Amino acid sequence: RSVWVTWVKCIICFLLHLNYSFTFCVNILQVLDCNEIRWTTDDRLLVPLRKKCLGVQGKSVGSEINLYECDEKSDLQKWQCRNGTLLTLKDQELYVELTADTTAVLSKTVGPNNHLTISGTSSGACARTYRELFAIGGNAAGLPCMFPFQYQDQWYTDCTAVDSSEKSLWCAVETKYQSERWGNCPTKEGWTIHPTTGAYYQLNTQSALMWSQAEASCKQQGASLLSITDPHQQAYVTGNGNKLWTGLILDPEHGWMWSNGRPFRYLKWDSGHPLPNPGHSCGIVDPAVQYSWQSLPCSKKLGYICYSKAAETLPAQGMTGFCSRPWISYNDHCFHLNRTQQTWSDAQKECHNERGELVSIRNVEDQSFVISQLGYESTDELWIGLNDRKTEGLFDWSDHSTVSFTSWEFGNPAASSDINDCVLIRGQNGNWADRVCEEKHGSICMKMSSSKPTGDEAQQDAGCKTGWIRHGSYCYFIGMQTKTFDEAKDVCKSSDSYLADVSNRVDNAFLVSQVGLRPEKYFWLGLSNRENIDQFVWTNRGSVTFTHWNAEMPGHSQGCVAMTTGYFAGLWDVLPCTNKQKYICKHLAEGAVLTPAPPSVVSPLCADNWNRIGLRNYCYKLFESSKKTWFEARDYCRAIGGDLLMKVDQQMAWIGLSAPDSVTGYVWSDGSPLQFQHWEADEPNNKNNVESCATMRTDKRRESGSWNDVHCETYLEWLCQIRAGKRNYNETGDGWLEWNGAQYFLNRQTMAVEDARSFCQRNHADLVTIDSEAESVFLWKRVRRDMSYWIGLNVDLDKTYSWMDGSSVVFQRWDEDQPRFQRNDENCAVITPSMGFWHVYNCGYEHRSICKRNSAPPANATVAPTVPPKGGCPQNWKQFESKVRGHFLKKIVDLFYSTEKECAVMTTDLTSGIGKWIRKSCNDTNGYVCLRNVDSSQPTPVDYVNVFNDSFKLVPQKMTWDAAKKNCERDGAQLANPRNQWSQNFVELLALQVKGAVWIGMNKLETGGYFRFIGGWRITETYWGRMEPSPHLPCVYVAEDGKWTTAECNRTEYSICMKTEDVAPTESSDFPGFCPENPETPRYTQRGDGWIPFKGYCYLTCTDEIEWPDASANCMKHGKLFSIAGPIYIFKSFGSIWRWLDQAAVDYTNWYEGVEMRNSYGSIRASDGGWTTGSGYHDRGYICKTPKGEIIILFELNGQECVTHCTDS
Repeated sequence: RSVWVTWVKCIICFLLHLNYSFTFCVNILQVLDCNEIRWTTDDRLLVPLRKKCLGVQGKSVGSEINLYECDEKSDLQKWQCRNGTLLTLKDQELYVELTADTTAVLSKTVGPNNHLTISGTSSGACARTYRELFAIGGNAAGLPCMFPFQYQDQWYTDCTAVDSSEKSLWCAVETKYQSERWGNCPTKEGWTIHPTTGAYYQLNTQSALMWSQAEASCKQQGASLLSITDPHQQAYVTGNGNKLWTGLILDPEHGWMWSNGRPFRYLKWDSGHPLPNPGHSCGIVDPAVQYSWQSLPCSKKLGYICYSKAAETLPAQGMTGFCSRPWISYNDHCFHLNRTQQTWSDAQKECHNERGELVSIRNVEDQSFVISQLGYESTDELWIGLNDRKTEGLFDWSDHSTVSFTSWEFGNPAASSDINDCVLIRGQNGNWADRVCEEKHGSICMKMSSSKPTGDEAQQDAGCKTGWIRHGSYCYFIGMQTKTFDEAKDVCKSSDSYLADVSNRVDNAFLVSQVGLRPEKYFWLGLSNRENIDQFVWTNRGSVTFTHWNAEMPGHSQGCVAMTTGYFAGLWDVLPCTNKQKYICKHLAEGAVLTPAPPSVVSPLCADNWNRIGLRNYCYKLFESSKKTWFEARDYCRAIGGDLLMKVDQQMAWIGLSAPDSVTGYVWSDGSPLQFQHWEADEPNNKNNVESCATMRTDKRRESGSWNDVHCETYLEWLCQIRAGKRNYNETGDGWLEWNGAQYFLNRQTMAVEDARSFCQRNHADLVTIDSEAESVFLWKRVRRDMSYWIGLNVDLDKTYSWMDGSSVVFQRWDEDQPRFQRNDENCAVITPSMGFWHVYNCGYEHRSICKRNSAPPANATVAPTVPPKGGCPQNWKQFESKVRGHFLKKIVDLFYSTEKECAVMTTDLTSGIGKWIRKSCNDTNGYVCLRNVDSSQPTPVDYVNVFNDSFKLVPQKMTWDAAKKNCERDGAQLANPRNQWSQNFVELLALQVKGAVWIGMNKLETGGYFRFIGGWRITETYWGRMEPSPHLPCVYVAEDGKWTTAECNRTEYSICMKTEDVAPTESSDFPGFCPENPETPRYTQRGDGWIPFKGYCYLTCTDEIEWPDASANCMKHGKLFSIAGPIYIFKSFGSIWRWLDQAAVDYTNWYEGVEMRNSYGSIRASDGGWTTGSGYHDRGYICKTPKGEIIILFELNGQECVTHCTDS
């Protein structure tokens, strides 16, 4: 035991020595030859020489620290740092301490014996952290290597080539290698080289990592996730069958971009993508859709593609040329901003007239110059040379220069639009948007500068000394000598100036345009945190209104701030103030007058349950009843008109601080400057390169209010801030919320759907319909306390959706795997607090609910009638009311989803349903229908109108059914039989035209008691209205709403005659095939029951009494083999329309007279075959039905032995 203790002392002294015992450590080193200790997987400390880990006996004061066999599951071997030099047991207030006898133990107190540093430095143990090494290939799905791991009784602390047939390095992903899960350690071997570009590709198709892990895996190999900038690169990555992560990432300012900074100039989005759903912030390639791109939540686990290419050489800064006014000189070129409104083509012609081109922006320096030195204003919208006129989805500069830089505005370029082909620059930050080239905007021209003065140059530096450069109201000087921060500050002071401050993005852009292409790496600015590590101040004591930190900055660095150049030009780093760098001075230009600050106003009050943030004009609120990811929380706060909290000293939750990409440092999500920091000790540490969002500490035992970086997809509480007094909705006196012309009420009393709807109707409303993304977000942000709310959506048993108030379903927001259709009893929908997604539930469950009522004319108001116009249509056009439609080909393109992402077509395919709207890519080619007003010069049609093989004529005189039939027969026609979707639709249009009912050719007195067409046609599709068909009314008309309705035949109505070229099919009397043999179970043999053949089907009576949903599920359990049989278990849809579960046409009913029709399910009485209704929760026997077949299969149905068979289909 004494040897072990001595060894531990040696380790502690070597890695984390104490100042007072340094000599002791040296003596130990001389005797025992101490070796390295390092951080390893799962927050453990590993001694590679001994292949053991530092551990402790227990979580108590005085527990000795020792070496143990490594165990990644043991909490007694996990460590973390505090305040730089304190080492603690993870998540415990127990510190490593060396006692007087040099024993290492755990202690509750913090004293001089607890402050440990790496030998020979002043840094603590966390200065050298561990980065996970993600395995490549193998069978470990890309998981990180586990170090150490044990293989065949040997311990390995690094990758090994033992037993590798190819002598390649590998690792295990578990300590004991019990499951034999392994992967290769990353090398440059096995990468694919592009034959023309020389770029390297690594396809990790067997991995399953989150996007951030995939990005970290690529980075640890000196690469990045794949970026695709042209169709050739897109084609090169095809050929595998898996969805794979790419470098597509959604930036809060620029929208979709490549994580490695390559230009976003090529688009290959799948139809409907990228999705606007919160959290769908990462992109994949999907082989199922020709390797098009799709957006997904970054937390999904997929394979990925790494990409590596030699860095491109930065262009050298050009010589300053000469330009005649009003052109401005910069980097060998002349630039001119022209606010004349003209199309893109006309603007290009005007530039050509001046021997120039529309501007090409090649790098961040050019972009910075354009928005800072040409007089650009945030209200400008100016054409630039970028366009995709030549190849849709591939943007190029009009001067054919290489596209090496893009700076898109969020939401641009449009994902699927073939009309937005030209690009303009606009907005406060000068970001880019694609627009229709025929729009009229200003423009920016560019041409080569002259090497000789023209004598007409514009004066750019008025009010500044020679050698100084004017920007806005200030003069700037770029120092040519290297100085320390204090020396540079003194030099500036000697010229009546100060080290430059940067008050906004435009000022920063100006400085980038001046120094970004310089060979020096840094230029001093006047910002530092020397006095307080958490507080940055300018040397001129001005307010810090803007920051632009580099990656991992400012962190815990204390020093002075310099601006970077090169690829990351304009970003800020914290450097030791004694470093010698060049510098930038600044002073107010001669004659310039500063605009006085606006007068202060009385700050409005915060809303209920919101708290003011100090003296600021903002309020904050903690949302703790549910949890969200950082992105979900940010979107929630923005949806209510605010943003994630900037800073406050109260609760722990998400705050609005994040590092949005690997290039820039932490930024506030509302764009505020990061001038103040309050990180917890040794944070942010970006553990394993996956932590880039900030939380605030609530643990009162620790540093309350301190910040920590965690994975952005972690679910936590969150804090919103909103400007005091701001609301994005009004509230009525009775508690209804007014938004966008409608009123909403959140009924917090839980009840079943029927009761919830009755509550709404008593308040002149209905359960809410949701018609847009904006309305969905509005309702989602109102949902509170982790509760779901009923909405007015019905999910019918035929898998169709309908709103209870009858309005069209034009928007859907189903959660993943919803609706499930697992049972036939989940027919109502709720909106959940999880991003407002919808779930289906049994309508009898009790939930809260949302009512909605629209702003409309009062119930007793009289609306002026529509006067039908007179006139007709040209040849090949068809009339409906006052409009004329011309049909071309077969389909109708309609902007159903009203976004630029996808379009919809109306189908004519019987299999998918005629007249149904389905999503399609807007780039697909389809027929279309045009609409125009009726031509009054054309005669009003009175003859038959042809619809495919049928012709229809409206008879505008009312008569009985028999008289209408004879009237058609005299014309060589018959009463119409709308036996398919298109004929039904046309009959419905005619009913709408006369605003009344029209007789059709259906009378069950003439068709043997069945509802069939009198022309011999059986009905295959039905359009019955509510509670139809009635068993006691024989004749049928089509109502104004298009529904079939039974009536007495002596009623007088309009009618429709029809002529057809089609011949009704004759019914077969031959029904070949077999039924399954009778089951040989006691249940069936006792009753003598089994499969009974009748015509083309077989019927099986199941005598066990169960509920309707269970019965229907049993009959349909084996796919299409079974359907619920008629006449048993007919059901009523949400439109109060009776349907068969297998969608067979309802052409026969046998209801008892006076049967209660409020129930939704039908049943048959064994005594006389009459039908009655009942609740789905009554226990009854049931009948299954299946077509006859040839192959008999025995199987078990719910514990009963049953048989079935297969048919050719």
